[in-house]
Amino acid sequence: MISLKSQVTIRILDYYYLNPSARHYINELARILKLDPKNLHRKLNELEKEGILKSDFAGKERYYYLNGKSRVAKAYKDLFLQTVGLPEQLKKLIKSVNGTEQAYIFGSYAKNTMSAGSDIDLLVVGNHSVLDLQKELNQLQKWIGREINAVNLTKKELKRKEKNNDPFISNIFSNKHLKLL
Repeated sequence: MISLKSQVTIRILDYYYLNPSARHYINELARILKLDPKNLHRKLNELEKEGILKSDFAGKERYYYLNGKSRVAKAYKDLFLQTVGLPEQLKKLIKSVNGTEQAYIFGSYAKNTMSAGSDIDLLVVGNHSVLDLQKELNQLQKWIGREINAVNLTKKELKRKEKNNDPFISNIFSNKHLKLL
């Protein structure tokens, strides 16, 4: 059983769940995640043993990648995202900014169709400081290696846009989205 309390495990799973087609050898992944290669190697082996990751050799290098066909990997992904993954991190971060009332993830992340160049799209509603929120999001962006685009609206603006059937807002709520707050 993999512990989701280990920061190394969290970094690895976060990276591979956000980059499902990624395939890296140990030193390359250590540089990307800014982790010690020995600890990383041990955790990669644990994750492979559990069936979450797979590996194969190309030359002298062992490449690790997400085991997309594994039911165990899917179950861990669901558990991970509900407990310590990106949605939970965003929820905590957004809650820490005064005045935020509602928040949603929409777009490719919510639809589970992210590609290598995809960003994370957020709708944040409230009377919060956009600057304060962006400062917090910038730190998370660096950590996950993806751009986070936040659309900020007041509650009044959101109600007006919903009433006027704004196509952008209608699109968010008619498609798959994740409610954070």
